[in-house]
Amino acid sequence: MSARNGPVLHVPRAPRALVAIAAAGLGGWLTAGAAAAQAQPRDAQAEAALSEAMGTDYLETRFDQAERKLRAAIDACGASGCSPAAKARLYVALGTVLAQGKKELGDARDAFADALRVDPAAKLDPGLATPEVSFAFEQARAATGVGSSGAAGGSGASGASGASGASGARLRLDPPPEQRVRTPVPLYVEVPDDLLPSVKQVTVWYQPPGEDEYRPLILKKLRGSGFGINVPCAAVAREGTLRYHAAAVDEDGAILASAGARDAPLTTQIRARIASAPPRWPGHAPPAMCAAPEEERPRQCLDDRQCSRGHACVGGACVARPAPDAARDVGGAPDVRRNWVALTFSPDVALLSGRDVCAVASQATDNHVCLRGDGTRYDGTPTPGVANDVNLGFALATWRVALAYDRLVLDNLTVGGRLGFAAGGTTGGGASFLPLHLEARAQYFLAARPFAQLGARPFVLAAAGVAQVDAEVDVHVLEDAAACGASPDIASPCTRPGRSGRVEPRQQTLAATRQAGQGFASVGVGVAYAPIEAVSLNLALRASLTFPAVTAVLSPEVGLSLGF
Repeated sequence: MSARNGPVLHVPRAPRALVAIAAAGLGGWLTAGAAAAQAQPRDAQAEAALSEAMGTDYLETRFDQAERKLRAAIDACGASGCSPAAKARLYVALGTVLAQGKKELGDARDAFADALRVDPAAKLDPGLATPEVSFAFEQARAATGVGSSGAAGGSGASGASGASGASGARLRLDPPPEQRVRTPVPLYVEVPDDLLPSVKQVTVWYQPPGEDEYRPLILKKLRGSGFGINVPCAAVAREGTLRYHAAAVDEDGAILASAGARDAPLTTQIRARIASAPPRWPGHAPPAMCAAPEEERPRQCLDDRQCSRGHACVGGACVARPAPDAARDVGGAPDVRRNWVALTFSPDVALLSGRDVCAVASQATDNHVCLRGDGTRYDGTPTPGVANDVNLGFALATWRVALAYDRLVLDNLTVGGRLGFAAGGTTGGGASFLPLHLEARAQYFLAARPFAQLGARPFVLAAAGVAQVDAEVDVHVLEDAAACGASPDIASPCTRPGRSGRVEPRQQTLAATRQAGQGFASVGVGVAYAPIEAVSLNLALRASLTFPAVTAVLSPEVGLSLGF
């Protein structure tokens, strides 16, 4: 960001408005200080401390450090070690830090008063004359009796403006006598017509009931000469006296007119009930009462974390939880459907690979079943190392239908089981297939209290049980010439019967099935979508490993659940 009187500054920790103001004013201070640097023995030290405090600490919002350095420099000046102009600049800088940086307007006024006593010509730099700084400076001028020659900016126009404010020009602000708690207090200010063209900003400083500090609010320009603002609900959340005062400033930050003062503020009584008409701006309706703290919760929500304490997200809205003795479920939470039955469908996709899968030994020990085209078991002698392999890949396997039951045992944890049957297994050639599907499952839902609200309920799952997965692929075999009585030429037919007493074709395609299981363990992810309270559509993807015949299996799953 660029300053008006200096180089480009990059100060990430400081608010932009503060950086712009301080950078604009710092150049003026340093230029003024350079001319007087040799007037007294310690002027150079004073100007160096001023430069470091305002050019570094103040810009980086280290207000406590800036204050310490300025006070140390003032102490080093003593009674006569610095010129009056240099010492006054230190006091003005101290007042600026206290008013703008620390919002300590009373202490800032005292610092400005000390500056004016040391040097009646002391003045603010226009680039640093914020409403807070100007207000404290004008109070110091009034306390010390310094005339317009000390006004911010030093020009004749600024001095006249400052004199106008000091001479008692008044803003018209009729304080409301009373207002209800938790209801904004409407403040309406009218600026005198002759001052209106010069007014840059109207600010009100308010002190909430029971607090010590004043807070600023910048009023909005309304029609004509009116300015208005509402003191917010948070400032009037309890009964007591609301104190405030207002000031209008010009382009240089000099106060043109005011209403009330820090030591003589205007007041409005904040009460639980009021007898007078509710206050309002002219031509406007009275402000509405704000929600009570226990009612301040979002109307819509996705989960309980978006609701206030004592409320839960049910059906997309925050509702009050029942008392613990009235709750009908675990933990005193709102009643939810904890029992869910479902009908599910799930196909299996197995990850397969193998070498010499239709050899007699492989079929005997590696859980492979190879069937001829007529459904009989193949027991020939394939040529070793020629075809008879399954390359690594996925193959569609069995499919299963199951009846499921899940019980909600915690807010977001269900445990249950599935009982069903599987189909698509291989039973030809003396092979057996277990059509039973038996599973125990736990599902952990990722949202807080998902069953107390409609919509999507994402979850992760873990399961284990009993099931068999059969995956079938086509395998090409070439009969071994020596074993089947053929010549080495692959076109030569077999002439010798095999183990089953039949002569095998020299080349044939077999249906090779990998039979895996009959135990399994699974993990997976899924989402349940509840369009209405008692119905849920479930989608999941399980990754399983079978044992003792090991095969990796992916199983997409779809189901419809009913809750009760």
